[in-house]
Amino acid sequence: MEIAGVTLDEVIHKFDKVTYVPPHANGNAGHSDCEQGVIISFSDHGVKVLYSKSRSIQITRPDCLVFG
Repeated sequence: MEIAGVTLDEVIHKFDKVTYVPPHANGNAGHSDCEQGVIISFSDHGVKVLYSKSRSIQITRPDCLVFG
């Protein structure tokens, strides 16, 4: 599984900061609907992210995430 071309490693990327960029934002990480969070874990179902603003944990498609 990859985020922005980087293969995820549970040891290296756990708790890395990510930003959710919804498809309608067209890759614009500064869009008002983007949300920052941290990687908790990942599996074949997606990346489990703890989001800061909503204070929720959600499984997110990796193609909707960027680091930072």
